[in-house]
Amino acid sequence: MALFVARIYKWEDVRDSSNRISAGETDTGRQFILNTNRITDVKDLSGLAHARSSFYYSENPASRREGLSYIECDHSAAQIIAHFDDVPGSQAITLPIVPYNSPYKGNPCFPLRTPVNTTVGIWSIAYVDRYNPDPTHYVWVCYYKGAFKRMEVLTSLDADYYPTLTTTTTDAQGEGEGRPV
Repeated sequence: MALFVARIYKWEDVRDSSNRISAGETDTGRQFILNTNRITDVKDLSGLAHARSSFYYSENPASRREGLSYIECDHSAAQIIAHFDDVPGSQAITLPIVPYNSPYKGNPCFPLRTPVNTTVGIWSIAYVDRYNPDPTHYVWVCYYKGAFKRMEVLTSLDADYYPTLTTTTTDAQGEGEGRPV
């Protein structure tokens, strides 16, 4: 299980997918951080000039009522499968969550709210998306508390923090764990 950055070209589901990829982003795509523990049925859509794949994605794998989303992204199927072997640098991450999901007290003329550091397990993160009004300083993180409590929180992380969220160790899973080679 690992988090990885992908450029998403299509995200279809029954809930709110029309807001995820706007009409202007269907050609250029939009960057998300996704979690490999929510992916199934990876298919390769790569052509000669570009890598592309599709898969089904479950935002809440613990819920039998949650439908699967159909996603097309800029990774080949082999790249997606390789992310399954990534070992996270840590099983938890501290998120600087902005109170009330609003960075300002009332409007942008007032001072910024102080973020509250909250640690969550990376297995609980469904996805990370940019914050449209200020994508250089904030991102939305969607994670689950337990099986059914969906949390969509604004965090004071910028797009440059994406690689830090997805940092992995250099070993693949299973290597160096005391097993004979």
